[in-house]
Amino acid sequence: MLDLILAGGYMMIPIGLASLVGLAVIIERFLVLRKSRIVFPQICGAVDSMSASADLSVVRSICQRHPGPFANVVMSGLDHSENDWTIIRDVLQETGRQEALRLSRRLGILETVAAVSPLLGLLGTVLGMIRVFASISALGLGSPEVLSSGISEAMITTASGLIIGIPALVAYNWLNGKADSIIFDLEYYSSKVLDTLRKRQNEGPDFERKS
Repeated sequence: MLDLILAGGYMMIPIGLASLVGLAVIIERFLVLRKSRIVFPQICGAVDSMSASADLSVVRSICQRHPGPFANVVMSGLDHSENDWTIIRDVLQETGRQEALRLSRRLGILETVAAVSPLLGLLGTVLGMIRVFASISALGLGSPEVLSSGISEAMITTASGLIIGIPALVAYNWLNGKADSIIFDLEYYSSKVLDTLRKRQNEGPDFERKS
């Protein structure tokens, strides 16, 4: 394996760096984008039961015990529960956007690795073929070792770029799907928080008496 890497020439250096960056992002995002660690069932249950209780302190307490993007979105609504519902809506939307950006961060790096790695391999191929033709121009066709070395360099870099780029692209689509799924849940429960707080404001004292 080491012989193949060395045979690929100096273009294997950026290809290798791209592979390390991609692997680091995949591991980090895999650990972060675990739905069970973000969309806590306890908070889901608390949001679902908000309409049945006049006391929001229980929901606050549950969010404080399970900090994270989900809790941040719910708490942003609760912190402005006394404001007009349009203000609550804007606060929830802004907090949701911020948390969505945090969930999706670094995925752009992985997408770049997936796109750049095959191009680096192609560049290595071009450089290897340039070396082959330069050798033919200088030595003619009488040096098969030099020719085979250049062709080998070209093929190895192409293969290396694809070997890195294809898994990186698959991982990007998979992790991006996980992030989108979590963001969808945050939006769903954010809308439930907004609807409940708006009903509380519209009903006023009647809501507390019914509760």
